[in-house]
Amino acid sequence: MIIQLINHPKMIAKVNTTSRITRSVLYGQNEQKGGEVLLYNFVDMAATPNEQAADLNAMSNPYRVKAYLITLSFDDKDSEILRQIPKGERFAFERDVIHAFIEEMVKRGTNLMDCPFVVAHHGNTDNEHFHMTVLTTTIDGHRIHDSFIKKNAIRSAACISERYGLRAAPMALRNETAHQVAVDNGTTTTRRPRRGRNHQPGTMDNIQDRIRRRDAIERANRRKEQLRKLIEKIAKEAAAADFAERLKAEGMTLCQKKKEWGVTVMLEDGKERTYSFGQLLVKPDLVAPLLVVPKVADEKPAVEKADGKKATKERKAPKKQTSSFPSRPITSAVRQTSRVLKADAGQSGGQSRENEVSQGNYEEPEENTRRGGMKR
Repeated sequence: MIIQLINHPKMIAKVNTTSRITRSVLYGQNEQKGGEVLLYNFVDMAATPNEQAADLNAMSNPYRVKAYLITLSFDDKDSEILRQIPKGERFAFERDVIHAFIEEMVKRGTNLMDCPFVVAHHGNTDNEHFHMTVLTTTIDGHRIHDSFIKKNAIRSAACISERYGLRAAPMALRNETAHQVAVDNGTTTTRRPRRGRNHQPGTMDNIQDRIRRRDAIERANRRKEQLRKLIEKIAKEAAAADFAERLKAEGMTLCQKKKEWGVTVMLEDGKERTYSFGQLLVKPDLVAPLLVVPKVADEKPAVEKADGKKATKERKAPKKQTSSFPSRPITSAVRQTSRVLKADAGQSGGQSRENEVSQGNYEEPEENTRRGGMKR
């Protein structure tokens, strides 16, 4: 950002970021603010603002920042002088100034010419100003080299204003003058460019390739516009039963892909291309009543046996588990028998010991003798 004087604003350049391309394009071309397209790059000039925004959204990559918003504003006194010039000559001069600003940005490493952009003029305030919506994606699908883009924009605006006799912000002009002196003296420190991000000037082959791509985009937009108008015309005249036949008579085949209805057409090069009604921006209220398809019951018929009765799944009897262990009643009987035998053995042992003691033939075990005899 640049520090400007409150009472004496100069030519300044402000850079902001946005992810809402449609809102930026529509704001720049707002008729209530006097919006008028001044310059464009890789954008169809004859298209409506909504179509231009749709093309820019289609060419952008899913970055967090999809576009840069660069605002160029002239000084109030310079604006008064410019408004006294006839409209055609004034717009030609302003185009030259903006084009020189873009070229200066290219020299400083931010190649705006590689990116699609739209420049709109606003004259609803005391200062003549312009809104530039620039994609962060180049026409080749890569990310623009945007290092120091805000500083480059501020200094580029100061440099161009001095070249064309306009008034610039004092601080920006002072910094730019010091930078030019350092460049002439060779005292500037050159940074090592990052791998894969250093700016390479475009060759003639690249320029011709960009022109071919721009022409291809314009042809595709014109083709989609023609298809949209033809489909809407058929939808207004045809009924639901004749809609597909009328489309087929015009070289379009009605199809459905991933729950979206559209048409398949044959291009000039012999290739088929499928467009959904959403891509063609066809009004949904026109085609929706004509796309009603009766539902077909997809119930599977039941398999019948020879006697005419419906087949039912037979339940298999569960397998009996065999075990090597005895059953519970047998185990309990064995345990009860063992208890009876032990009880009999204990009773007979006690009686025999009492008989021996009474007769005097019983002797204490050696273990009990050592411990002082058995307790009775």
